[in-house]
Formats: sequence, structure tokens, C-alpha cells
Amino acid sequence: MTKEQIEERKEILKATISVPDILIRYGVQVKRGRCKAICHDGKNYTAKVSDELYYCFKCDLGMDIFDITMYFNNCDFWTAFELLGGTEKPSFTARVKANKAKRERSQRITKEREEKAKLRQIQSIITAYRGIIASSEPFSYVWCYCQNKLQYQIYLLEYYTEKRC
Repeated sequence: MTKEQIEERKEILKATISVPDILIRYGVQVKRGRCKAICHDGKNYTAKVSDELYYCFKCDLGMDIFDITMYFNNCDFWTAFELLGGTEKPSFTARVKANKAKRERSQRITKEREEKAKLRQIQSIITAYRGIIASSEPFSYVWCYCQNKLQYQIYLLEYYTEKRC
């Protein structure tokens, strides 16, 4: 392909594929032209999404469909161009890179869910121990046992919250 053909095909892709479509393809929720920041794993909807551009207000980063594809697949422009349909058929290496990035992304999401579940479990155990301590007689066997276990659960909660930050 010549440079003119590539530029022409690039403009055609930008006209036919919108940024919200690409974000949804990679599992990012878009609500009312906003989404959570993908560039720094934001928790709030601080990024503006239009048909042509993704823009994060927090880190002042703008991305088009090619930049988003390169970000999620951890690849170069040509691979993103092939994955978006710039050529008739994506090359084998482009598909391998895309599958690898997809697998890594799903593993990261699974790990984050497991950590959140672990935190919820620790918090519910702390609540249960505090309830038992409040209802039992001070310095009884149950009260002392729950006090000791409570301290350990608080330690675990601090450990996991510091590890996440």
C-alpha cells in the first residue's frame, strides 16, 4: 500500500468506526458521552467520549480509534491499523498480539475482582467480630477470642488496602 492509500483507508476507518464502539469493544462502559479514564484506571467518569475522540480531563490525554486500539492491544500503529480493518485481513502477528493483550486484560480484571471480594470478606468478618464482642461479656473466652481475631482481620484489611494503593 502506498502512503496515500493508507491515509485514505485511515480516514475511511475513522468515518465508519466511532470511539464509543471501540471502547465498548474493549469492555469500557460509556454513559452519556463519558467513561472512566482508561489511561490511569480512573474510578470516576472523568473522560469525555465523542465519535472522533476520547479525552481525559485529569491527565489531559486525547486518543482516537487507533490510539485506543494501540493502548488496549499494546501494539504499534500498523498492527492497530490491521486490527481495525485497514487491510483486507489482519496478519497472524496482529491477531496473536490482540489475543495476548485480551488475555492479559481479562486476567487483570479477574485479579481485581478477586481482590475486591477478599476485601469485602475481610470487612464482613470484622463486622461479625465487632458484633460478637459487643454482645458478649467482657474478658470472657469468646470476647478474648474475638478480640484477637479482630486484630488480625484489621491487620489484613490494612495490608490489602495499602497494597492496592
